[in-house]
Amino acid sequence: MNFIADAMLGRLAKRLRLLGIDVLYDPALTDNDILRLSLEQNRVILTRDTGLASRPLARNHLLVKSDHVDDQLRQVLASLTLTDAAPLTRCSLCNGMLSLLDRRAAKDRVPVHVLATVNIYYQCDRCGKIYWRGSHVRNWENMTQKE
Repeated sequence: MNFIADAMLGRLAKRLRLLGIDVLYDPALTDNDILRLSLEQNRVILTRDTGLASRPLARNHLLVKSDHVDDQLRQVLASLTLTDAAPLTRCSLCNGMLSLLDRRAAKDRVPVHVLATVNIYYQCDRCGKIYWRGSHVRNWENMTQKE
């Protein structure tokens, strides 16, 4: 399942991406852009904007109720069947795909304490950001399994 998030849901988009969920997010997109892209790319609109949600072309949407990102994430996970979630497969910044990165290549690009305790790293194919499985990923995985 693919999503597009409106400008009010940037933190939610980042969290969903860390869970491996494809979320198109650009705060510069207008409501018309969001509608067009959702239709062209078959994406579910995530929005807090009741005006956007009420538009006829926005019939495939989820109106997010809370201002708090943890509650937003719980709502999305509870409301939709997310069988495609695979943590650390998407970049939280640009939505690019992640690939394994050799530990030696990560050596000068991650904190020393991380290098001492983590053996597996990932790098975004698009923007180059480096990721590793930390406690935040384990916490979000637990959240997805409970919902």
